[in-house]
Amino acid sequence: MVEDFAVLDFALVDAPPRDVAQALARAEAPDPANGKDKPAGLLGRLIGRRAAAPSPAAPLLVQPRGTLPAGVLAREMVDDMGFGGADREIRLSAPIGPARHTLIEFRERSDAGPSPRLAALSRALPKAEVLAFRLTGGRHPGGEYGFTVFRGGAIVRALRIHRASAEDDWQRSQTGSPHPLEEEAPPDPSDPGGLISPSRQAALLAALGIDADELLVDRSAHSAVLELSTHAGGTPPSALPAPRPVTPAPVAPSPATAPPDEDRATWEDEITTLLVAAVTDGLTEDEQVPWLDAMTADLEAGRTEAALDRARALLARGTRPEAEREAAATRLAQLFGLES
Repeated sequence: MVEDFAVLDFALVDAPPRDVAQALARAEAPDPANGKDKPAGLLGRLIGRRAAAPSPAAPLLVQPRGTLPAGVLAREMVDDMGFGGADREIRLSAPIGPARHTLIEFRERSDAGPSPRLAALSRALPKAEVLAFRLTGGRHPGGEYGFTVFRGGAIVRALRIHRASAEDDWQRSQTGSPHPLEEEAPPDPSDPGGLISPSRQAALLAALGIDADELLVDRSAHSAVLELSTHAGGTPPSALPAPRPVTPAPVAPSPATAPPDEDRATWEDEITTLLVAAVTDGLTEDEQVPWLDAMTADLEAGRTEAALDRARALLARGTRPEAEREAAATRLAQLFGLES
């Protein structure tokens, strides 16, 4: 990866993308005590109606795939609050590595310490472990590298080295008990970074079965991708459907439609990604939540054919390229076990 950036933050969490998106929305929701941000009714809260210009109080919404920049989400300058400013863009991708983590790409706006955004996410996802990484690139005058572990909103382990400029000495700090990954990726005595150098960050990822060189570059293996921002027109994460496995059909699906290693979480996440793209493309904001509610009701009641018919009808009225919409309909039929 070309290091043409100042600060790059990313994290891995052992929870599916839908759960992470909903937790992020809860963690970053406007403070209800602030009268200026009180939503105008339930529907207004669900749809996320706010001023058109993004602001720190605007809710995070799931956007159509491809809305965010294709490259790495990184701060371009040390004093830059991130390209996109107050929009708080986040990309969630899964599955990552053998443990099927969710990758969180985001821009942190604070320096010299653990991420407040991830601490808030950890509080909203108390049963999940969040593994956070920070590294700096060629646009940083000095350098900063970190590895932080959050559980239940608390920092249980933190390793950090930093220097303000290339002329300064590295400052090192660590708190908490070593994470089990550290035993598999000990510090290299010859590395000037010591505690948490770039090479050790790569070794920690390798211990998870993840190639650091490809993690933020090759997204071809990600079956579920959710893009979040505060732009108007997206779908509230709270409206993402949570389909459940339906009663098996009399004739079992072929291995091609239900591979043995495709677990329930991945199945649900891929369906969610396809449906969010369809409603964002084919429905107005006022229609999105009722449609998703009706789809979820069909799936939970076992009305799989009705759910697929509903999805096909929506895809037919969309504006995306016809081939893309047909591919989505075909894939949904495969996921529902109804491929003809």
